[in-house]
Amino acid sequence: MKYPQWWERLVAGIIDGVIMAVVGGIIYTIFFAIGGWVLAFIAWIINAALFVAYKVFFESGQWQATPGKMVFGLKVVDESGQRAPLQQVLMRTWPWWLSLLNALGALIGLMTVLSFLVTLAIIGIFCTFFMPPGGRCLHDTTARMYVIKAGPGLIQKGA
Repeated sequence: MKYPQWWERLVAGIIDGVIMAVVGGIIYTIFFAIGGWVLAFIAWIINAALFVAYKVFFESGQWQATPGKMVFGLKVVDESGQRAPLQQVLMRTWPWWLSLLNALGALIGLMTVLSFLVTLAIIGIFCTFFMPPGGRCLHDTTARMYVIKAGPGLIQKGA
């Protein structure tokens, strides 16, 4: 298997993050405008679930990649290099479920503590970009999956 550069995964994640931030921002704004902080809290939960659904839909589907990963020709595969089953891809999204802790923290007044824990988890995930084998992140390792370089993508060297 050929592995992507760490920066390809990082930029792919940023692309996906921007896509979901736009969608999430629209949802949050609408919910907040209609019902204030109570509905904004519900929007937070909906947005976390949507981001997980976005990743699972694209990474377990025929493309095996989110739009950000497609830009670089990356695919998410299991240990045998094949498309992973839906349950395995869902397990790979556990870091994104951590954002629900932030929503819970806001609800019960522990925002600072839970935000700190989520931040530590995110740092741990991104630190693994620089570690072998293949720059596997913590969520890749726990789900027994890899992100591989499967083709040229939309961005090609020298183009």
